[in-house]
Amino acid sequence: MTFHLSKPIAIIIALIAAISCHFIHAQDTVKTFVPIVNYTADLVVNTRGGIKTGAVYQGYAEAGVEINPWKNGQFNLAIASTHGGRPTGTLIGDWQEMDNKEASNHIFALNAWYRHTFGKISLKAGLQDANDSYSTCDASGYLQNTAFGGNAAFMSAGNVPTMPTNGLGLNAEWHASNTFMWQAGIFNGSVIALDDDNEFNLRHKLGVNGWLIVSEGQLTHPKALVWKVGAFYHTGLENYGFYSSFEKLFHIRGARSVNAFVTGGYAPQATDAATAGITCGATLTSLFSKSGDDALSAGLATAYVKDHRWEKALELNYRYQLNRYFYFSPDVQWILNPMGCVGATNALAFTFRVGFSL
Repeated sequence: MTFHLSKPIAIIIALIAAISCHFIHAQDTVKTFVPIVNYTADLVVNTRGGIKTGAVYQGYAEAGVEINPWKNGQFNLAIASTHGGRPTGTLIGDWQEMDNKEASNHIFALNAWYRHTFGKISLKAGLQDANDSYSTCDASGYLQNTAFGGNAAFMSAGNVPTMPTNGLGLNAEWHASNTFMWQAGIFNGSVIALDDDNEFNLRHKLGVNGWLIVSEGQLTHPKALVWKVGAFYHTGLENYGFYSSFEKLFHIRGARSVNAFVTGGYAPQATDAATAGITCGATLTSLFSKSGDDALSAGLATAYVKDHRWEKALELNYRYQLNRYFYFSPDVQWILNPMGCVGATNALAFTFRVGFSL
């Protein structure tokens, strides 16, 4: 069944606007309207190897609103735009994608979901990014290679709806205690690429090619240790897999700390996707500043696809928060055995990123 989101999104926006007018003057600790505005500008230069040397610009813009019309409810509506030269596709040729903002030149629907909390349980339904909930790793958040945003075995083998093609889904979270959280979700497993007759991400074929079922448990230790274990199954691809991650925060002095991580995933039945993926690394905050405004991150990301070699990406990133709104982040990546393009060789690429967030 093909489901067009244009009418439902219009109805949701109208309902939210009507409800919000009633609450806009409410005096509450939670803001009724929270604007979502951010922009990321990347200048990527490939100095050797890959497909070819050269430089391209990659941009990502996002605009929307978070609406909290009542105490336990939250709406999120957002659109996004990706534009530029696509560094992975035109310069590097790596399979894991060295720029986590890369996509075709499009303007598309990003989010249209509602979350409601019932005590220790919350439900989130609508157009959403499954990677916002699953296979996340906070300690690797500053690294720019896509592999650090979600384990390759899950992100590719599960046909996961994620940016730029977020999908329809339902996710449930149970916060059993301050140290343990369990969640389970079902997402449309028939993701249609933006270049394949889904230009604005408004066309969704529900269940035509199956469903993605995923579950994850999270254990937070009082000594700043976070352990996550997840499993997934795609009913159409008949593919399944597992992933896990460990994060550990080491306090040094004041705002200075080291946050280390390691993740791993395995999908034995994957064919054209990663059967295994491993990442590791660490972030040192307050390298030069005393207030935690800067961070130095280093990481290694690996992925293996059947009948191919392991692709490896070594990344070093520095990020400095200029003020409340702006940051800059120079980045260098050495990519070995790029698998995304036949003939691509080991590449050395530099990125200068400037970001804005309201």
